[in-house]
Amino acid sequence: MKLQKILFSTFMGIAIFLPLNVFAAWHFANGEGNNTDDAVNNAIYNLVLQNGGDPSKVQTFRGGQLQRTSDNPFDNGAIKRIVVLERQSSLNGTTRVKIKAFINDKQMQYHCKNSKIKKSLLPICFRYADSAAFQGAVGIENLNKELDKQFIENLRKTAIFSLKTPLKLNTINDNGKNVGEATRIENLNALASRNGCQYVAIGTINSLSKSKVGNNVVMNMMFMPTRSINFDIDIYDAVNQEIVFHQNYAGETDWPFDSDEFIDVRSDRFKGSDFGRRVYELTSDAVKDLASHFGCADISARVVDVEGENIIINIGRENGVTKDMLFTLEQVATVHNVNGYEYEMQDQGLGSYKVVAIYPRTTKLKPVDLQNSTINVSIDDIVKLQ
Repeated sequence: MKLQKILFSTFMGIAIFLPLNVFAAWHFANGEGNNTDDAVNNAIYNLVLQNGGDPSKVQTFRGGQLQRTSDNPFDNGAIKRIVVLERQSSLNGTTRVKIKAFINDKQMQYHCKNSKIKKSLLPICFRYADSAAFQGAVGIENLNKELDKQFIENLRKTAIFSLKTPLKLNTINDNGKNVGEATRIENLNALASRNGCQYVAIGTINSLSKSKVGNNVVMNMMFMPTRSINFDIDIYDAVNQEIVFHQNYAGETDWPFDSDEFIDVRSDRFKGSDFGRRVYELTSDAVKDLASHFGCADISARVVDVEGENIIINIGRENGVTKDMLFTLEQVATVHNVNGYEYEMQDQGLGSYKVVAIYPRTTKLKPVDLQNSTINVSIDDIVKLQ
């Protein structure tokens, strides 16, 4: 009897310990910010994205301690412990840290089937919304290139997206003339098809203008001018042919640089300024929002070839497709109404299709049941993860 009690107590101790630690491991990451807390939170953010986690499911670090994600005393979040291994402060006020974090990986992950496959995303490099936006950026006209660099580097850290090579195009206007919405959508569809992706990311700079404190000379001598940063991120879904994400990111901070000064936007002096920090914070916020928004978004792909009963789709190993995954088919038809307007219709097909071969950027699917499968499958038909 005594032995039974000992065995039962031991078993219960293991049972209680396992759920907390069987999926937990130490992870390492670097981060930077205005102070130690900001730098540690940046490192946590980098760590979560790199491991395909949901940024909304981890705690923040404040005052040297992890904050709870809820009022539930038993819900202490995915991060169990944070250790700051290195800390360094530069003359420009930036703090850099290296941390290790003991994290419950399973608790941090997205709990949905769609998180198993990376979403194919084509970034379009940042462009100015109009000539006024470009003229307002005098002195830092090349900031669009730095926004590209920061935005794309942050995207590459995520396990949510499979990134295509960024393109330098202007989807807003053409030689100063506004492009109609129908033409813009047609161009985005063509870009998505050519690059084999579902999503297209478009960055638009609305303003980088400077502001003075009125026209009073004395006031302008006493107070530092400010500068705004305002840009939009739009994500176009080529399968559903609509903008599925639109968010504006904006801020205004002191501008300590002389009006005629050449500014290197990649220098520590710029990065350490309030404006430079705000730029990098906003680009990080944008990618964090995208990771949260698209972590569990539907997975769709296009049929690019038909081999008898088998079909080839435009996602593959780089997207995380694995053997025996199941997909359903939707047939696409282009219809013209009486007025000549062209639109696309999607109809649910029959049966399921199983992954039988995986290539770097494509996958071969085979009908699960030949007697209950769609006939006359065509290129550009759509499959969705089942």
